[in-house]
Amino acid sequence: MRTSSFARVLFVLCLAPALLAWGQSTSTATSSTAAPAAAQVSLADLTAVVQKQFGSGFEVVTAPPMSKIGGAKVMTDQPDYTAWNPLLIGDFDGDGVEDAVIIARNKNALIESDAYHYKVTDPYNDHFGYGNPTVTMDFNAQDPVHNLDLLIIHGSGKEGWRAEKPKAKYVVINVPLELASVAHATRKKKSVDAIRVEESDTISSLIFWDGKKYRYTPGGGTL
Repeated sequence: MRTSSFARVLFVLCLAPALLAWGQSTSTATSSTAAPAAAQVSLADLTAVVQKQFGSGFEVVTAPPMSKIGGAKVMTDQPDYTAWNPLLIGDFDGDGVEDAVIIARNKNALIESDAYHYKVTDPYNDHFGYGNPTVTMDFNAQDPVHNLDLLIIHGSGKEGWRAEKPKAKYVVINVPLELASVAHATRKKKSVDAIRVEESDTISSLIFWDGKKYRYTPGGGTL
């Protein structure tokens, strides 16, 4: 009897590392496939999508603004700018269809919002008490580092974010970021994709879809 019990314990101990490795590989599957997919989209194609879905007033930001400002920060405090990519791909609204986030710049994102059927939102200032885009639009207008927009496309059908008529489109303004990437978070015990932003003070925060709108949570806390 003792020999049989020992054999069962030994079997479980041998099996545990394999189960742990399997769990780790599945949890990182989205990030490992999304990054190459984003890298395969040319700037010309990305610009064409932006102009078609959001208008010619937006310019794709191909390099991190902070990398062009010498002496702005201590080198050890800076994010890894070599990881910059203006296109992030994930399932941000949790419907199983591929969505996209494009980092861009526009002097006034509200001007063509009706013509191109996208919604302008300010989750950052909304978190701190007042996020009306008609008022907050100019908050970072003169800031060459933080006047970036996140163009979010909720994909539709097999074509996802490249669809002729996406499910929905949003322009997120006033998010202080030096670098953005796709993060995996948990909301209501469900795994979701979110937008991780590295802020100027080295704090990492999240922009996530709550089912109705995009929200900001500082420090990447509980969604």
